Amino acid sequence: MPTKTFFHLPKEKQQRLLDAAKTEFSRASLREASIANIVKLAEIPRGSFYQYFEDKEDLYFYYFDNLRRDSKRDLEKEIEAAEGDLVEGFDRYFTKMISEILKGPNAAFYKNLFMNMDYRASDRVTPSFSKEKYLKHHSHSRTKEEMGQKLFESVDHQKLKIKDTRELGLVMQLMMSIVISTITNAYKHIGEDPTYDTTQAIADFQLKIEWLKYGIYKQKEGE
Repeated sequence: MPTKTFFHLPKEKQQRLLDAAKTEFSRASLREASIANIVKLAEIPRGSFYQYFEDKEDLYFYYFDNLRRDSKRDLEKEIEAAEGDLVEGFDRYFTKMISEILKGPNAAFYKNLFMNMDYRASDRVTPSFSKEKYLKHHSHSRTKEEMGQKLFESVDHQKLKIKDTRELGLVMQLMMSIVISTITNAYKHIGEDPTYDTTQAIADFQLKIEWLKYGIYKQKEGE
C-alpha cells in the first residue's frame, strides 16, 4: 500500500498519479507496464515514485482496490436485497456490473486484469473474511478491513450447507471463480466479435450458478 508520504501529498497530485496508473495499466498488463511511463504521465521524478510506492505492483493493487471498494459495497447491497440469499445476490450483482466491466470507462483496465489473472490477482479479487488479510492489504483504512465482516453478516447462513466462516470463504471462492471465468470468456468473445451482447455473459453466469445450486446430475423420476 502507499506510504504515508503519498497520503500527505495534495489531493491533486495523488489523483494525477492514479490517472497515470489508469492510463498505463489500461494500455498494458501489470507485467508489461512501465514505471517510466507512469512517472512521465504523472509529471513526477522517478525517484519520487519510490517515496510513494514500493513498486509498480504496489500502485497497481492500490488503484484496483480503489475501484473495487464500491463494487464490494454493491455486492453486499444485492445480497441484502435478496434477503441473504448468496446465489441470488451474486446473480443480481453480476447482472448489474457486467456491462460496466466489459464496456465501462475502466473496461481496458479490467480486460488486462482478467485476461492476465494470476493467483495473487485472484486472491485480491475474492472477498475475504480474514481480519489478518485485510490488515495486511488495507492497514491505512479500518473501513476496508471491516468490509469482509459486513459481507459475511449479509449472508443468510441457514440457506447454505456451511459450518463456519472458513467454509463460507470456500463458497465465495467458488462464486468468484464463476464470475472471473465468465468475464474472461466474455472478453474473448468480444475480441472475436465486437458486437457481442453482454446478455450472453449473463445467461452463461446464471447457468453456472444454477449448476452450483442444484447440481449437474439429472434427478431420477420420483426423487
